[in-house]
Amino acid sequence: MLRLNRITDYAVVVLAQMVREPTRLVTAPQLSDDSNVPAPTVAKVLKALAKEGVLASQRGVNGGYLLARPARDITMLEVIRALEG
Repeated sequence: MLRLNRITDYAVVVLAQMVREPTRLVTAPQLSDDSNVPAPTVAKVLKALAKEGVLASQRGVNGGYLLARPARDITMLEVIRALEG
C-alpha cells in the first residue's frame, strides 16, 4: 500500500485549484485563500513543484506561479517525486 505524506496531499489540492484557471499567474497567498491550505505550506509546495518542473515561476512584483504545461501532461509520479523524493 502506498502512503502519501500530508504535504503531497496538499500539493494535489493546490494543483487542482490551479487547473481551474491554468493560464492564471497565482501567488502563494492567493492559492492559500482559494484552497484553504496554510500559506507557508502552499509556498513550500509551489517551490518544490517549480523545482521539479511541474510549475513555472515568475519573479518580481507581478510574479507568481502557473502550470508549466497542460494538466493532462502532469503525472502523479512527478508530484510525488517533487515532494517525497
